[in-house]
Amino acid sequence: DGGPQAVADAIGGHYRPRFAGDEVPQGPVACAVALADKLDTLAGLLSIGQQPTGDKDPFGLRRAALGIVRIIVERKLPLSLNDLVDAAFEPFKSNAQVELVEFINERFAGYLKDLGFSTLQVDAVLSRNRLQPSLVPLQLEAVKAFQALPEAESLASANKRVANILKQAEAKGESYANAEPGELTEPAERALSEAIRSTSEKAAALYDKGDYAGYLTSFSVLKAPVDAFFEKVMVMADDPKVRRSRLALLHDLREAMNRVADISKLAA
Repeated sequence: DGGPQAVADAIGGHYRPRFAGDEVPQGPVACAVALADKLDTLAGLLSIGQQPTGDKDPFGLRRAALGIVRIIVERKLPLSLNDLVDAAFEPFKSNAQVELVEFINERFAGYLKDLGFSTLQVDAVLSRNRLQPSLVPLQLEAVKAFQALPEAESLASANKRVANILKQAEAKGESYANAEPGELTEPAERALSEAIRSTSEKAAALYDKGDYAGYLTSFSVLKAPVDAFFEKVMVMADDPKVRRSRLALLHDLREAMNRVADISKLAA
C-alpha cells in the first residue's frame, strides 16, 4: 500500500513471539508495538480478574508475559519493567501493578532457567534486580563466576547469617539508623568496617561500568575479616549503642555486597 517499511514490519511482527522458539520482532517500532499490545492485554485482563488458573489460559497471558521478557532481553532494550507496567495500567482503574510484575517475573524465572541458570542463581538475582530485565543475564553470568571462587560458599553463608540477624533485630524493634562509627572499638569490627569501605569504593566503579563479575569478585577479600568478626564479636551486645553500631556494620556489609544479587540465597 506504499506505507513506511517500519510500519509494515511492525504490523507483521507485533504478534511475535507467537510460540516457543518464534522470532522476536525486529526494529524499534515493531518492538514498541509488540510490547504495548502484550502489556495492554495483560493489564486489562488482570484488572478484571481474568488471571490464568491452573492449566487454563484462554487469553494467552503466560505467552504474552514471556513475549515481553524475550523482547526486552533478546533485543537488549534498556527498559524498566516497573515503568512499562505503570504505563500499561494508566487507562484502567486497577491496582494490580504489583501482581502483574510478579506474573511477568514468574515467566522470566522460567526463561532464565531454560538458559541454564540454576534456581538459586535466578532467585538471587531477581530478588534484587527487577527494574531492567535486559541486564539480568549479565548479572547471572557474574553470579556464576562468583560461585566458582573458593571464598564464595563462606561469603554466601555469612550473608545468610547477616540477613537472619538483621531480620530478627528488626522484628524486635532494634534500630541502627543513627549508629555512630566511633562505637566500633573491637579490632575485628574496625577491620571489617575498613575492609567494607575500601572494597566498596573499588566495587562501585566496576558496577557503574557494568562489570558485574568484577564487582562480585572484588568482595572475595572480605572472607577473612568477616570470619574474624563473627568469631570474635558478639553482635547483640548489652550496650544499646554498641549493638546499634554492630547491626549498622552488618547492614553496610549486606548493602555493599548485594547490589547484583542477594548472595545469601546462594547458601546451601
